Amino acid sequence: MRVLVLGATGGTGLELVKQALGTGHQVNALVRNPEKLKQSQVVDDDDKLKVIKGDVYSYDDMKNAMTGCDAVFSSLGGKPGFFTPCDVYSKTGDVIVKVMKELKIKRFISVTAWGTKDDPNLPFMLRWVLKPFFFRKASADMGLFEDKLVNEVGEDINWTVVKPPRLLDTPLTGIAPTACEGQLVRGSETEICRADMAKFMLDCLVSSEWDRKLVSVARGHDSKVEQE
Repeated sequence: MRVLVLGATGGTGLELVKQALGTGHQVNALVRNPEKLKQSQVVDDDDKLKVIKGDVYSYDDMKNAMTGCDAVFSSLGGKPGFFTPCDVYSKTGDVIVKVMKELKIKRFISVTAWGTKDDPNLPFMLRWVLKPFFFRKASADMGLFEDKLVNEVGEDINWTVVKPPRLLDTPLTGIAPTACEGQLVRGSETEICRADMAKFMLDCLVSSEWDRKLVSVARGHDSKVEQE
């Protein structure tokens, strides 16, 4: 299978590229700076990797990168900040969906975050400090992006939005994340490593469990350790 990875030079995107190649997929990566990906210690030279220079807001660049692909992954993200504008989720989402429909590509898996909509069970710091003061505009744009997928895309595209809490740059654990629909995973730890989330996203390619759903994830528990 050939997949397109957007946001491939970020932490999650690098994990998606590395793991996709490791499981035998061919990967297209649309990036602003190809050298940044090629020089990464995470991604070795691989003839199954096609690095394409372009702009994720551009219809033509997106179409060029997406042509021949069977699925699309987006780990694009905006910068936090009270005054920092953010439209990367909704604007690129519009372009992605338009090109996917034209090319008749069905599968789209993307990342937002916990708490794009208010929930009284959200952790105190996220609900009352981080979201209103640091993630306000990014969170609002994530919510707009999600709403468009839920309400406007229709049956042409089989989407999944994976919603993590705090992301850690630690090695793959091999433990399946805890996952459920909604704005958070209640009773869980408020973190997950990028590698585990990337594996969860890739696993969605071969599972229908989270088709057309907003799924929150958190670090999983090792049942063997718990039994001991």
